[in-house]
Amino acid sequence: MEEALESTTPFLTIDPMVSDRLEPVHSALCGGDWKVLIHNDVQLKERLISQGVENPEDRSSIRWDDANIFFLSCVDLSPIGQPLPLEAGISKERFGRFPFGNGSPLAYLRDWIRDSKRNPDSLETLSELLEKLDCRLIGTSMERGIGRLDMRGWLTLDETTELRKVLTSKCWMPAAEEPLDGGCQDAAKHLLAMLRAAEKRRCGILLRVHN
Repeated sequence: MEEALESTTPFLTIDPMVSDRLEPVHSALCGGDWKVLIHNDVQLKERLISQGVENPEDRSSIRWDDANIFFLSCVDLSPIGQPLPLEAGISKERFGRFPFGNGSPLAYLRDWIRDSKRNPDSLETLSELLEKLDCRLIGTSMERGIGRLDMRGWLTLDETTELRKVLTSKCWMPAAEEPLDGGCQDAAKHLLAMLRAAEKRRCGILLRVHN
């Protein structure tokens, strides 16, 4: 059994993101056409200009790294242009530093959920969505950026809703040998609070790590 968390374990957050912008920006930064993206998204162009970018259509003229471009382009802002974190009560803290392993409830769920034999197709969907949120940006140019920006994965609003539905279904059960008594149920509870907060805001989500 792994030891309990050290005080230096990274803190995780779920950030609200503009859902319909995630895939286009991600694709444009993964070899797509940045200029076409900006022409098709006037609000994104205006956002970049407001943040000091003189020529948003020209990716090479923007001095930010891909990680910061992705985050600043997609993070959901308040009407006055300020970051507005998701509200999920105590679950925000409990999700942020789970008391096992690397401190991630997503990693814990991925390691210790098993097929309940009731709906294997839903379990496959659950596993795929957890992986996307936990790993979608790993190995890409958007994973890490200046300012200690460290991002792991993201989900659109539709994917967030789908994850909430399968997570609350009977498609999974904790492994008999899971190391924390009630650990999977606890991890699922805190993740669900974040997912519901995002659905209430009608936004996508991003998993970010703070060291």
